[in-house]
Amino acid sequence: MTAARTRKRIRSRAPVRICDLGGWTDTKFVGHGYVLNFAVDLFAHCLLSQPPPRKRPVTAFGYRSYQTEADTSVRIQAPDINRGVTAGSVQDIEYDGSLDLLKAAIKRMGPERGIEALVWADAPAGCGVGTSASVAVALVEGLAAFLQHPLAQHEVAQIAQRLETEELGLECGVQDQFASAYGGICFMEVNYPDAVVSQVPVREDVVRELNERFLLVYTGQARLSDNVHRGVIANYESGDPTVRGAVRTLLETPQQMREALLRVDFKLAAEAINANWEAQKALHPSISTDLIEETFRVAFKHGATAGKANGAGGGGSITFLVEPGHEYSVRHALTEIEGLQVLPCNICFEGARSWVVP
Repeated sequence: MTAARTRKRIRSRAPVRICDLGGWTDTKFVGHGYVLNFAVDLFAHCLLSQPPPRKRPVTAFGYRSYQTEADTSVRIQAPDINRGVTAGSVQDIEYDGSLDLLKAAIKRMGPERGIEALVWADAPAGCGVGTSASVAVALVEGLAAFLQHPLAQHEVAQIAQRLETEELGLECGVQDQFASAYGGICFMEVNYPDAVVSQVPVREDVVRELNERFLLVYTGQARLSDNVHRGVIANYESGDPTVRGAVRTLLETPQQMREALLRVDFKLAAEAINANWEAQKALHPSISTDLIEETFRVAFKHGATAGKANGAGGGGSITFLVEPGHEYSVRHALTEIEGLQVLPCNICFEGARSWVVP
């Protein structure tokens, strides 16, 4: 049997989330918050392989031969963004702005031998649906299986979040990692940096109806800059009454949405989404853009009843809730706007998963 046939390979994947109500309250600066979001079947994918052994030439007694030794190198490829990095070993990994989150996962999990990681995502970069978190979750899940050290969903989410805060020193909420690890319709009570996660028990027919009424639209615009994030944090910590009031609303909307889903009340669901968007916009003037406002105007004109930018806003993507019978007209009208892209997706009740490649 050839070495290529015996190489160990693990595949893993994890979903992203949309329509995150209560976003911004899952952060360190708020401390205690609530979030409700929907995992969807746009995945981050990982394929992990054990590099084949190296053959090193040796000479003894005038004869040349080859000695086999383990390959300790680390190779990471992200073909969807056309980037790749290589390090001689896990110990040689350096953070330099190129695929640092993926490097951090491998460095944190610490495989003793070399590893090859092929990583890509279904959602476009900068979509605002927690793609980077889902990539980290998928890679942590895959590495755990690769190292034969299985982790619970909660542990996978915690490790993925700490890659950003502890390994890379970044500000990072927790909702994206937990949504990606668990999947489904998650209601979270956040006590940063941890969260209690529960699945909202929604009827199957209601899930199918949500899949018909939800519309995910990618604007093609970059998301908010770090400067805007820092501005929101500074205004909140200074006691700015507008920002403080907006955060109070953001604490309420996830609970309103949970009630709406349990009562099967789509009118209340629309009210929760719209209230969340108005509060979100009140945090900073850059959270909405001219293109986002135009997208909302067209969507509501053709039958949308609610909408919000995913994640922090300022670009990325928007989730709309559409009135029955208007799904096609809203979709068609939005695709007439230059640069917009409708991303087909459905609610996904499977969280992060890994398996051995046969």
